[in-house]
Amino acid sequence: EEVLIRPEPWTQEALCAETDPEMFFPEKGGTTAPAKAVCGECDVKQQCLEYALRTGQREGIWGGASPRERARMLRRAS
Repeated sequence: EEVLIRPEPWTQEALCAETDPEMFFPEKGGTTAPAKAVCGECDVKQQCLEYALRTGQREGIWGGASPRERARMLRRAS
């Protein structure tokens, strides 16, 4: 059975789609500032963060939050 994955509608408006994806997955110890700056200007930042939390994204900057920051949010919410 073929599984079709539909992109979330908000991804069409995401600023990260217009930038280098590597920026959102920095090397361990690398800076997250450039990615967070892009997220800070993005109109769909909240939808992105909610998606990352809902789907358990463990890598990268999503909605302006690092994996450690998202883990903290999930712990506080439980």
